[in-house]
Amino acid sequence: MPPFTRLLILTAAIGIAAPAHAQDTSRPVDIHGFGTWAYGRTTDNNYLNGTPEGDYRRSTMALNLSKIVNDKLAIHTQAEIAEDKTGTVVELDFAFAEYALADWLSLRVGQVKHPFGIYTEVFGVGTLHPFLALPQAFYGPVGFAGKSYKGVGIAGHVDLGEWTAAYDLYGGGNELHKLATPEEYYNGRSLQNAASQIELQSTRDVIGGRLVLRTPIQGLSFGGSSYTGILNEPAANRRTVVAGQIGYRTNALTLESELAHEKQVNDEIVTGGYALAAYRLSQEWQVGAQYGDLKNTFFGVDPSAASSLQHHRESAFVVSHWFSRVLVFKAEYHLVNGNRFAMPDAPLLVDVISTGRLHTTTHLVQFGAQFAF
Repeated sequence: MPPFTRLLILTAAIGIAAPAHAQDTSRPVDIHGFGTWAYGRTTDNNYLNGTPEGDYRRSTMALNLSKIVNDKLAIHTQAEIAEDKTGTVVELDFAFAEYALADWLSLRVGQVKHPFGIYTEVFGVGTLHPFLALPQAFYGPVGFAGKSYKGVGIAGHVDLGEWTAAYDLYGGGNELHKLATPEEYYNGRSLQNAASQIELQSTRDVIGGRLVLRTPIQGLSFGGSSYTGILNEPAANRRTVVAGQIGYRTNALTLESELAHEKQVNDEIVTGGYALAAYRLSQEWQVGAQYGDLKNTFFGVDPSAASSLQHHRESAFVVSHWFSRVLVFKAEYHLVNGNRFAMPDAPLLVDVISTGRLHTTTHLVQFGAQFAF
């Protein structure tokens, strides 16, 4: 069955099942969606939507359904389909029930949005952030956070005078995407059977939380996120991630920065973060710039043949035209130093490095459209 057909069937099944009781039929199922299409071309290496030949095949579409069953209970689901040069993927982003125990306390159970940093709960909604993709030094496939956790959590917010504290606590397990090519190369494993080495990494026995403080200065907030758990693999190493965030938003100005540090015992250490600024020149035009830096250190390997596989440093600029508040066209330029994310196709990597043809600087030009409804 084609992936898009599966997505439609899943959406229809949720919509039919949601109004389970006649007393709830007055409360309709809310249906929302968002999508992205982008074209990218690089001088060297593959990065984000770009390849040296130019690539127009990257597109995504997600459908989000919510059902308010009664004053205390709500059901939330989202499925996403993505297509690029490697094929088509359908994923369940989240599916969970939320029960309000009190004004300041809600219980969440199922596959729940991951409360980590600023954007994990709206990961693919391009109309909510300035660039086509989120900053890779924090949100890229490195292992900081995924879209959801599977388990049980509580969330709420508390007014503290002129301040507001929003919190999340949860336990269970999570899965996230990680670009494994650099570690596979350093360990001498074969890279011949994969155009890309994005793997789904699972962590069990996860305990985590997030706390965000909204200040008396309207639009200014800061906070922190953290979780720890055991990798679902033979080595069963512990993964621990901590992160901090600060942001300031007005109708015209966006200023944000996030920093994360991850340690996998006897495996790797990663530190990465970014700073971003965007300004709305008018209702139609917006400009933005961001800088990101990430360093990945792998244990027990010799990186001297290609130390650039452990680093990512990026400067990027964007000009956006908003046709409406739910449709935006973005044109971007990215300058990348390092090969943690920007590299040739995996099967070519060993030959490229051995012959001294690995380019450590990548220029990317990309443009595309994003929408939401």
